[in-house]
Amino acid sequence: MIIRCALIGSGTGSDPYRIDLPTYDNAVTDETVRRAFVTVPDVDVPDGVAAFVRANTVTDLVSPLPNEFPPSLARQWAEHLARRYDLGNARWRPVVA
Repeated sequence: MIIRCALIGSGTGSDPYRIDLPTYDNAVTDETVRRAFVTVPDVDVPDGVAAFVRANTVTDLVSPLPNEFPPSLARQWAEHLARRYDLGNARWRPVVA
């Protein structure tokens, strides 16, 4: 699934901009707006997040989302990744941006 995510990091040598996901492909980034389009394996995207992405489509990295990404879905995604990668805690905190 192609998802527009927020970049994390401050853009310095010791804290570069990056995508806060364990697995992704085909990243197209814009460090000015701190967003990226990435292809995320479907198995890494819980149903609620997938439904939000489908309902809030965007075609560029600059335009705002039609609706804000709910904190409850952000928690759900982080917990899903922690379970999937058997971490016991939420290491990744991806955000649809």
